[in-house]
Amino acid sequence: MTPGTHWSPDWIREGTEYVMALTFSPDGATLAVAQADGFIRHLEATTGTCLWEREAHEYGVATLAFSPDGGFLLSGGQDGLIRQWSVESGHQTAEYIALGHWAEHLVWSPDGQCWAVSAGRQIQAFRADGQRLWLGPEQASTVTGLAWLEDSQHLLTTCYGGIRLFRVGGREIILQHEWKASFIALALSPDCRHVAGGCQDASMIVCDLLTKERLIMSGYAGKVANLAWDDHSRYLASSGNNEIIVWDFADDGPSGSTPLTLDRHVDRLSDLAFRPGTSQLASAGQDGLLILWQIADARIIRFHSTPQPLSRLAWHPRGQALAIGTADGEVRLLRNQA
Repeated sequence: MTPGTHWSPDWIREGTEYVMALTFSPDGATLAVAQADGFIRHLEATTGTCLWEREAHEYGVATLAFSPDGGFLLSGGQDGLIRQWSVESGHQTAEYIALGHWAEHLVWSPDGQCWAVSAGRQIQAFRADGQRLWLGPEQASTVTGLAWLEDSQHLLTTCYGGIRLFRVGGREIILQHEWKASFIALALSPDCRHVAGGCQDASMIVCDLLTKERLIMSGYAGKVANLAWDDHSRYLASSGNNEIIVWDFADDGPSGSTPLTLDRHVDRLSDLAFRPGTSQLASAGQDGLLILWQIADARIIRFHSTPQPLSRLAWHPRGQALAIGTADGEVRLLRNQA
């Protein structure tokens, strides 16, 4: 493989604790950073200037989500609370109880009218104005993944034993793919055709929501904790250790085919994400290495290394830049040249 070009950051901002979550505002102008010490930093994306910082949660911040209009930011914490913050002022404007020990996943519906949260075995959905829309049935175990379908009326979940589909407002399971394993990751293809679940037992399940068929990918070197689809729903990247396994869902799909293996990392992967609108994949590892791959020819386009393990990465909404967070709280922004 071509070695690639070294990727230099536009700016670096020091932090205090492990970066738990990174997310750009919908317009890409700012970047929200969640830390394990409970603080949120709101940074100007071009320069890294801190616009405001708040001690948001008593323990740690597990998840962040901007509202689709960019007006406010939701944070979910290990204190079991969801807090709403004004993006402009940084003032807290609302607080919700997650009904669990920690609020782990926050996702907005595609139409921007409501958001959902999982905490322990509980799932709730709220309208944008804060009114609770739905309290889902208690799950069999801790919910490890949450995703809306494109109709903004159905939610997918993963926990021990399978992938389940619920209609918001109802109690029954509409669709269920059972698998006797602990699911630890969930990724829904952008066209809402396939849902992938990464498992503790070093396997991955991919379910076709149209035909109800499923594929079982086994033989990973470890628990499959990282999953990412490209915007065209063709490529599914997955990782169970330091290798990245990429499955091609074009034409007849990956059944019976050999996946692409990318193996330049020397330690376990922390995060994966495709650059918006492309088949370029960014991978962040506990080896401190960031790699930008071109999937079509398994080529390394760029790379960047840090002395600390990487914990999270996030693409600018238009793919113009990539933000990375480290285990010691540092945040770096790398502008894309291509």
